[in-house]
Amino acid sequence: MEKFSVLLMIAAIVCALFADKIDTTVKGDKKVKKVIIVFSVGVLLVGTIAIVASILA
Repeated sequence: MEKFSVLLMIAAIVCALFADKIDTTVKGDKKVKKVIIVFSVGVLLVGTIAIVASILA
């Protein structure tokens, strides 16, 4: 489970890094960028909680 969480966190970071380029490609007028950033932060938080919970258990 930890490996899956780490992979999701890496994917979220990559998406957040390229959110501006993705937004310009789909011509989202910065709306798509905001959505990508919000989902990336959510995935990072959930992944971090999952990893911490597995370490403490």
